[in-house]
Amino acid sequence: MDETTTETQLVVIPQVVAQPTEAECVAMLAEETKYKDDPEVLESAKMLLSAGYTVRMVARKLSLRETTVWSWAKSPAIQAAITAGKERRVQKVGQGLEEAAEMALQSLLNVATDDTVNPKDRVKASEVILDRCGLVSGQSNNQETVRVAVDVDFDERLARIVAGTRG
Repeated sequence: MDETTTETQLVVIPQVVAQPTEAECVAMLAEETKYKDDPEVLESAKMLLSAGYTVRMVARKLSLRETTVWSWAKSPAIQAAITAGKERRVQKVGQGLEEAAEMALQSLLNVATDDTVNPKDRVKASEVILDRCGLVSGQSNNQETVRVAVDVDFDERLARIVAGTRG
């Protein structure tokens, strides 16, 4: 089968950002002034930001403009809440990636240990597992060398999965 590639030309599409009108500026300033000293709204925003919501999501949830929430970011308490929220999002994404990695590893292990799978595919799955745990082989002066750089977390997850399939 011939593999054909289509050449796609990228085109830059200019985007003009309209300047806010005087009425929009006045409305933004009025909103910022209205909620500047409202402790309930400010505390709600701080809690949402700490929980991992972005400034945009907080503004939507509280029916505010983003500029109003950003204007509060000058406060150390709001800055701390934004930082805590970022850390929480990173942690949550990291957990999701770990779960996905474990599922991917389990899929590879299933292929590598399934006697009904084509041997070529079983070998490929095994190679991928070994590559991911740091066993890398290469040729050097007609002698094969093996470098080992084991990822301890990966090694522990692999051991748990292997133990689970045997038990």
